[in-house]
Amino acid sequence: MDRLTWRSVLTRTALALALLVALGWLAVRLVPGAGDRLAHASAGWIALCVALELAACAGFAACFWACFSYAPHHVSRTRATEVALGELAAFAIVPTGIAAPLLRFWVLRQGGMPLRTIAVRSVVHAPLLNVPYVLAAIVLGAGVLAGAGPGHAPTAVALAPIGVVLVAVAGAWALTLAGRRARRHPNPSRRNRIAAELATIVPDGLREIPGRGRHPATIGGAAVYWACDCAVLWAGFHAIGADQDAGVVALAYLLGQLGNTLPLPGGIGGVEPLMLGVLTASGVGTGVGAAAIVVYRAVSLGLQAALGAVAIGVLIPAVRAEARR
Repeated sequence: MDRLTWRSVLTRTALALALLVALGWLAVRLVPGAGDRLAHASAGWIALCVALELAACAGFAACFWACFSYAPHHVSRTRATEVALGELAAFAIVPTGIAAPLLRFWVLRQGGMPLRTIAVRSVVHAPLLNVPYVLAAIVLGAGVLAGAGPGHAPTAVALAPIGVVLVAVAGAWALTLAGRRARRHPNPSRRNRIAAELATIVPDGLREIPGRGRHPATIGGAAVYWACDCAVLWAGFHAIGADQDAGVVALAYLLGQLGNTLPLPGGIGGVEPLMLGVLTASGVGTGVGAAAIVVYRAVSLGLQAALGAVAIGVLIPAVRAEARR
């Protein structure tokens, strides 16, 4: 992280945006009707898309601040916002988003927060940020399987959010058991002491979740983030002159986010086919769906990458200056 420079951030951001532009160009060229829809997109609805995405970023920053700033280690709202926006950009420009936690650990550690505390609070942040998404995805996916909800999707895709939750719960349970075992049977070797310490981080973080979950900015900020980001896709349909059922749009959005699990920058190339597949299975025309997705991804990823790049550009010199002082 010390080698991270403003120029490298700009370069990676430009590459990610170029990949996004290339994907949009392919959609226009290969999907009949998509180009005509995009050519006549409404500027007013595009502006609404931008406003909604800005609100989503604000919700993400609020959730981040509430999860990482509490006694005995506090983080200013400004610094938390800079780190949160930087993480959004890191996810958008680096495959698997591995740079996001690296940025978090570097900035907060330079600010005096112990590494273990950062790790524990990261465990707190991950589930609280994703609670609204997981609950909505499970409800809509179950509705699809029961034939009672809006839209249609392949069974495997509809079940995927439940599978992700089960895997996460199983992993947390395994680490909790390992932490308990490490406390009962301490081993004096350095490697085993480190392993035992790591095994206790997840259980300690899980114990702090109820307390942080009661803070209005955690679940509230997460809900704003997911709802407003989803609303960008809904507004994207209106921007191209199509009025789609909000339930179908939400289903395509939530299941499409599963593409973010692929090792691709910002999930580009993974999210779009899943979204389009759910939309077309739900009766949405291919050209309409592709055009709306291009609008959504251009606004969502483009704005996150741009704001995050600026935030990282401010963070790097500020944190290094503080470290020198």
